[in-house]
Amino acid sequence: MIDKNGLKRLAMFSIHSDPLAAIGSHGSGGQNVYVYNLAFNLDKLGWAVDIFTRLDDAKKKIISYIGKHSRVIRLKVGEPSYIQKGNLHSYFPEIYQKFLEFINFQDSYNVFHGHHYDGGYLAVKACQSFKKPMVINFHSLGGVRFKTQQLYKQSFKEEKILEERLIIEKEIIEKSSKIISLAETEKRDLNLLYHAPLEKIAIIPGGVNLKQFFSIDKNIARGKINLSKEKFILLFVGRLEWRKGVGTLISAIKLLKEVIPQINLVIVGGKIFGLRKNKDDWQEYQRLLKKVEEENVREYTRFIGRVDQSCLKLFYSSADIVVIPSYYEPFGLVALEAMATQRPVIASRKGGLRLIIKEGESGLLFEPRNSIDLKNQVLKIYQSSILANQLVKNAYQSILEKYSWGKVANQINDIYQSLI
Repeated sequence: MIDKNGLKRLAMFSIHSDPLAAIGSHGSGGQNVYVYNLAFNLDKLGWAVDIFTRLDDAKKKIISYIGKHSRVIRLKVGEPSYIQKGNLHSYFPEIYQKFLEFINFQDSYNVFHGHHYDGGYLAVKACQSFKKPMVINFHSLGGVRFKTQQLYKQSFKEEKILEERLIIEKEIIEKSSKIISLAETEKRDLNLLYHAPLEKIAIIPGGVNLKQFFSIDKNIARGKINLSKEKFILLFVGRLEWRKGVGTLISAIKLLKEVIPQINLVIVGGKIFGLRKNKDDWQEYQRLLKKVEEENVREYTRFIGRVDQSCLKLFYSSADIVVIPSYYEPFGLVALEAMATQRPVIASRKGGLRLIIKEGESGLLFEPRNSIDLKNQVLKIYQSSILANQLVKNAYQSILEKYSWGKVANQINDIYQSLI
């Protein structure tokens, strides 16, 4: 399918995750960043990309543009307000109907590409309707999420949602032409938990935008965002949810304050302030505040809430160490952003994080939910500027060699071409 401009046409489905949404708002995060940057770079390679998402705010436009020929299309389904992604299942058929109406039921695309299981559901339907190939990025897997909650004895109140999700994920795997896995660990999980054929899975990592994430002098950055120049700052960036492991980081601060009196934990993420705060973010924020009080580290901890994507490089550049303490992380875009801004990274030894970060070379790893191990890794960097500088140098070299969005888009373009 070639449009009037001579471009190949691609439909992406990113239902709960608007690629132009402010990062850190209403569950937006790594998937938004991934979809936006992939579409922007595919546009440069001759693709006209239509990204279909659900209209979750009446103030948003129905159509917004990314790049020269690509756009975000927001389908009006349900009230134009945030709906938790696990509660979207009943809307899937209507979302697909709205997609068909938008394209006037015409055969308009060469390839369909789904993101997460909700986008995958739509891609399967489109693939069946128009007999075109479909590609899927899961970004996270229900089976791994369930295993992680069992491992850490975390209560799970959404059994029915998980059951439905697993059924949908299995159908997507069966019907997909190609599965794009962000890391070897995800490929293994797809095979072991879902029996996905290994030959159907291509490992292509995410990327980082070096025009957006680059190093700024630490003191200048701190001055711009009103952070003390005297503090030793540990930075967390991400959504506020249990699996991100912020509780472990708070426990580590209790241990570290005895050794580093000037230590400070800065937590960026979550729509937790203002009249339009997110209910889920707010509940996790309250849980973490309670943890802060229990550990007696209130004066050492600062919650910033959601910040604009354009400001993130200031926070990264202000950090002495960026910590990613997740209990489950399929890939880890925050790690790439921190490495691109040339800050030392410590991450949990989980999922894609242990593949992005070469232990002792481009960062340090610790056992998930082990605050003592995390404390010891922080002290290694605190006590050795030589180690810190070496980790930063190696990490940045890794970014340049492996993680440009141009390289990612080229590899995915090759997959599309092979399918059509």
